[in-house]
Amino acid sequence: MSIDTTRLKPFTLALAFCATAVLAPHAARAQADVCQSAGPLLEERRSIVEKLNALGSENVDPRPACSALRELESNGQKLVDFLAENQTWCQIPNDFAQNVRQDHERVGGMRADACQMAAQVNQAERAARQAAEQQQFGGPGLTGRFPIPQGAL
Repeated sequence: MSIDTTRLKPFTLALAFCATAVLAPHAARAQADVCQSAGPLLEERRSIVEKLNALGSENVDPRPACSALRELESNGQKLVDFLAENQTWCQIPNDFAQNVRQDHERVGGMRADACQMAAQVNQAERAARQAAEQQQFGGPGLTGRFPIPQGAL
């Protein structure tokens, strides 16, 4: 028994059209869901930057700056990973993606510097506490109070 394939072509085209019509909204919805997943990452990034700005610009304690920069670096890595996977799918411009990558590298350097300074501050404070406990400075240490000698002058 032979099958007439000329009669199947219109059926095949109609089936392909129906499948496309049914699957297209799902693909568009999936694309929108994936692309919108960057929104919370960007909102988290904005929040972390606000936290950093609240620290001020002069005489910043490097310890909270180190912590906030670690958060920012972690967030940046998530964004870089997202861009690597979804840049073409979400039609993200190359210049935006490049700026995110450069910013991530810059934050990494700032985090390294801030955390190194935080470690130095912690070490200096620890040394000062130990010196105060041992009273190496001839009195109560770093408090600035030195007893006046009593007796005949």
